[in-house]
Amino acid sequence: MSGGALDRSVEERPSGEADEPSGESSHRTKGLLRLTMACNERCPFCNVPMEDYARPTPSPDQTRAELQAFLDAGAETLTVSGGEPTLLRKRLLQTIRDARAGGIRWVELQTNAVLIDEGYADALAQAGLTSAFVSLLSHVPEHHDALAGLEGAFPRCVAGIRALIAHGIRVTLNPVTARQTQAILPDYVDFVAEQLPGVTFLSLSAVQPHGRAREGLVALLPDYDVLADSIREARRRAAAHGIDVVNPYCGLPLCVGWADDLSRSVEAFESVRGGWRDTPGIENHGDKAHGPPCAACAVRTRCGGAWHAYWRVRDGRGLAAPVTVRRPWTAGADDAAIQAIVRGRPTAEVLAGLDGSDAPTRWLHTDAIVPEDVPGLVDSAVTDVAVEVGTVDPTALAPLWRAASVLAADGRRRDPQHRIRVWVGLRPSAATRPDAVARTVGRAAASGVHAIRILHPDPLWRRLAEALVRARPGLDVSVEIPDGPQAGP
Repeated sequence: MSGGALDRSVEERPSGEADEPSGESSHRTKGLLRLTMACNERCPFCNVPMEDYARPTPSPDQTRAELQAFLDAGAETLTVSGGEPTLLRKRLLQTIRDARAGGIRWVELQTNAVLIDEGYADALAQAGLTSAFVSLLSHVPEHHDALAGLEGAFPRCVAGIRALIAHGIRVTLNPVTARQTQAILPDYVDFVAEQLPGVTFLSLSAVQPHGRAREGLVALLPDYDVLADSIREARRRAAAHGIDVVNPYCGLPLCVGWADDLSRSVEAFESVRGGWRDTPGIENHGDKAHGPPCAACAVRTRCGGAWHAYWRVRDGRGLAAPVTVRRPWTAGADDAAIQAIVRGRPTAEVLAGLDGSDAPTRWLHTDAIVPEDVPGLVDSAVTDVAVEVGTVDPTALAPLWRAASVLAADGRRRDPQHRIRVWVGLRPSAATRPDAVARTVGRAAASGVHAIRILHPDPLWRRLAEALVRARPGLDVSVEIPDGPQAGP
């Protein structure tokens, strides 16, 4: 089972262990072991299809060695996945027993559940399985079977889910939403509440543009413009039914139905906690990007953006900043829930003013940065730097452009949500020439500056900004009327 989410990292507590943290609250303590890549279904969206592997099933010795590595690393939670791990019944049961005997407290099975009957569910429970992550792809049988690539899979999957629940195994369902099912996700929630009352947790993932999905991407990839409303309504109904829902790490951008509760999105949660990058099997590094709608997003540090293919295939439709960032030179910028601001040169003392802040956007508002400041900025809690200058003199601004270039180079090695952005606020004087401003804007853009704001109400500068954007589409330059405090050393 490998088409949807591979993790869930909200703060949760397994039944009966309310006083101790779940190993599923962080990827730092979680191991993923793929028992086999063979599968009895042929999902058209599968991320890791069997045909990509010359040898789909590792030897028993390899499986034992991989498990031992997780034990040695102190893993608290083990996810046994595939392919479809229930195909190897004897090895699966032994792996679960060995994991529990080795000290792993929570063992999760990722499965399509079509092979699980009462006897198999009992054997899994006796071996020590604590939870199952089941790909019930839709509540509509024909949709489920089409997305599973297996006729008759729906009733067998539902029976397997019921058997797991009956034997005390906690079940999370994973509807991998596709274009065919994007508008009926709320009805899926109602079906689960009515027909599978033992299920209290859903991971609302969506088709990713990887693996087999690349072949039929236009037909499979959801439209986020439709899906955002569907997610919001599904979440509303889930709350009414007492069902927890999560946006998994390989799930959706925050603006697609999740921006009102960042704690329900694994990517947002892990952006604060960290710890997923070194976990095999749940790495999306480099697969996502921010686009134009993300440029002004105040919560962009909690979201990697959309899959590269979504920008290409759907042109970013449905993506929009749920909360707009406010620059430090504008009134209302001090919104502590969304952003924090420190002012002055980037000394250790000034930067320490952001320590402890959990605001998604954390500003340094200053009148200068130089290359020597970059290491301290990178190691600090700063997410955005607002440099406010009153000169267009190339010599005076040269250190700023060098520092911006170094920060941009550092950012290219990071996921989009972890990049420090530089905004330049330029305050022209009565003597400042438009051609000098145009050259300054060009130099700023060439240095990797995120955006340039001309801080003056004169219509002349607005016309200049518009002309610069026409000449260089994609350049983020505009006029703002400053009404907040100025930067200072």
